[in-house]
Amino acid sequence: MMHRTQFIAIIIFSFGFIFSSCRSIEPAPVDTAEDVELISEEVQEQIQPIKPPHQTDSSDFPVRPKPYDTHAMTHELTGFSFDLFRKLSHQHLQQNFSFSPVSLNMALAVVYSGAMVDTRKEIAELTGFEQDADEFHPNWFYYFSSFAQLETDTLLDFNLANRVFVEQSYPVLDSYRQDVQTYYGGAFEQMDFIRNAIQAEQRINAWAAENTRDRIKDLIPQGTLDHLTRMVLANAIYVKSDWKHPFDEEDNMQKEFHAINGRIETAEFMTQRESRIPFFKLDDRKVIQLPYTSPHLSLMIILPDEKDIQDISAYIPDANQYKEMINSIRPEEVYMEIPKFKLESQFSLSDPLKEMGMEKAFDSRADFSGIGGQRDLFISAILQKVFFEIDEKGSEAAAATAIIVTTTAVMPGIEEPKEFIADRPFIFILKENQFNTPLFVGQYVSP
Repeated sequence: MMHRTQFIAIIIFSFGFIFSSCRSIEPAPVDTAEDVELISEEVQEQIQPIKPPHQTDSSDFPVRPKPYDTHAMTHELTGFSFDLFRKLSHQHLQQNFSFSPVSLNMALAVVYSGAMVDTRKEIAELTGFEQDADEFHPNWFYYFSSFAQLETDTLLDFNLANRVFVEQSYPVLDSYRQDVQTYYGGAFEQMDFIRNAIQAEQRINAWAAENTRDRIKDLIPQGTLDHLTRMVLANAIYVKSDWKHPFDEEDNMQKEFHAINGRIETAEFMTQRESRIPFFKLDDRKVIQLPYTSPHLSLMIILPDEKDIQDISAYIPDANQYKEMINSIRPEEVYMEIPKFKLESQFSLSDPLKEMGMEKAFDSRADFSGIGGQRDLFISAILQKVFFEIDEKGSEAAAATAIIVTTTAVMPGIEEPKEFIADRPFIFILKENQFNTPLFVGQYVSP
């Protein structure tokens, strides 16, 4: 039977990686080039293991269990991420938008830590999470702790922070508190949601804005929190990086863009001819991968050959197609025309996840007793806000995901350069280059 308690879990994500303001961590081992299946040869040559900013007693942190195929986990997560992106694209065919898979996956992982029995199985089958907690927690830590080390990369403007805001009277289980602190770097902060929910909203929103360079504001809409709120799990991440080959603003041009709605519109295009740009040609699309000054990031753009596009979602890859693209892409001399753009997105992920099979977590059948010891919690909403911009210098992105839980390469030749004229709807994927995790994915369909 449900009690009238409410728990709110909010994870704020900006573009990039996990755990900047966690405790100091023992570095996870970096996979060799032979182990990293989804990374191009050129990027493998550039990436060097990032040394941790601090040293600490390794006995304080989880030891990786028996050998576990991290790439199998990330492959499953990538498949789930693109499946959900495809659903969102169907719902927003006429709109530019961006979605952060890594933000959602992190949020789901934290909630998953408190899921039990059928609820846990349901989420695991959808995402590919390991059901055995003794394997899932250490391997999740291993995967994401590699991202934490990016705070030492001086070629990125990188910020990451976690905070768990908990109702001071809510009895969080010691086991759940320990899991969040150990595997997700979450620091707990007591709040008075019961008597002062408005002040709690202001505090959490201010924290979110501060940790995303003011790109994500009003994460929690006014009136969302009340005396039934029990917990807000917040994670903020922000990354800004420059292109390895910046565009010259003087080379920009105004030209036609064939928008998704059939209209011909005018957009400002950045232009450039550059050698050694990773390029791949399929039967019906072209793919390029724009490098940043940091070798740990890249932006993939998937451009259909056809200009009269009615449904851009048909060009969103699945996990196997994505893997093929990464394994097949090779440096070429490429002439590029790419529109400048800035977009902000906000939408609910609840219905798409229900349609994909995550049903019990959203109703009275939910079992999140691993959080507070009782079956008194269920997810009432999953929301995300995203900011994404590219210009001549580079890109900037931020995202926020809120889970509301309520009670109850080859060298270029001498041929003509490949052309990549992005004057029609296209897909973009901003990824990290060790595991090729899609951090942000999106569609640009109209200026």
